Amino acid sequence: MANTFLLYGATGYVGEAMARACVQRGMAPILAGRNAAALAALGRELGLTHRVCALDDPRALDAALAGVSVVLHCAGPFLYTSQPMVDACLRTGVHYLDITGEFPVFEAAAARDAEAKQRGVMVMPAVGFDVVPTDCLAVYLKQRLPSATHLTMAFHSVGPSGLPPGTQHTVIELLRFGNRVRVNGRFVRATSAMQTRSVDFGAGPVLVTQLTWGDVFTAYYSTGIPNIDEYTVLPSAARQSMAVMQWLRPLLTMGWFRALLRRGVKPGPSASRRAQTVTHVWGEVTDGAGGRAAARLHGPEAGVEWTVACALAVVERVLRGEVQAGYQTPAMVYGSELVMACAGVTREDV
Repeated sequence: MANTFLLYGATGYVGEAMARACVQRGMAPILAGRNAAALAALGRELGLTHRVCALDDPRALDAALAGVSVVLHCAGPFLYTSQPMVDACLRTGVHYLDITGEFPVFEAAAARDAEAKQRGVMVMPAVGFDVVPTDCLAVYLKQRLPSATHLTMAFHSVGPSGLPPGTQHTVIELLRFGNRVRVNGRFVRATSAMQTRSVDFGAGPVLVTQLTWGDVFTAYYSTGIPNIDEYTVLPSAARQSMAVMQWLRPLLTMGWFRALLRRGVKPGPSASRRAQTVTHVWGEVTDGAGGRAAARLHGPEAGVEWTVACALAVVERVLRGEVQAGYQTPAMVYGSELVMACAGVTREDV
């Protein structure tokens, strides 16, 4: 199979950043998406070829995947866009990667494990910030405490950068599912909404709020740890909004209400604002018998910079033939050190 890859959603906010980073790294993806004019303009600027195809056109998708070994899917919300691309990859024998953080996508991908193995295709969602850094830290901690039965993780972005538009859309789509945790191996709804605790990311304890991050689903596959929860730092206004949304969840099942919320989605942060932002990840494992291990990761802005670095690190490995068929998480295949290949990332034991 040809040693190249398809970058789908290349003219989106993160997709375009991904395309530009590829050129800087000497990579030459085939740009793809449904906007012919935008693809042609970006292709001319970057000196890259492009293919036009819509996700609701299976024949066009199959043609777009011809001659490539892997697709990096960057067009969300993946809750709606992942299945047609996964279908096409399984039909054509192309490996699938995406940058989602949406747990329903993980559930759907895991359900197709046997089919993917039969077809020799690796299906690996979430090769961006969610979940590569956290997935790698979870595996690292399990290596330090093999007897671990509980995993708690948290992350904190410090700086002026906001969320990419796609991530804002994802948050809106996921609110209706409620907060999830892993309990005794089961992926279940949290018993108490808006649970908080203190975490030290390196500059003293700060308040963090429980939420459903990708690792609540994926880290169970990566580590086998049966009890998992995750937290983040939320500004007080965001915490108040999340509390209100707990009461409005019945409305969140209605498309018109989510469309109303989407009107508030803000443009993505500028490169300068991203450059002024850093992200911290903290993790802790315990075994119920007094054993404990904790560590922290420090890296760049999460939504674009760290996501791009992680995704392209995975793409490079796939292009070298480092793949395992079936549903996979990044750290299952590439180990805990994958995240350390990203520029500017440091790790410390706590």
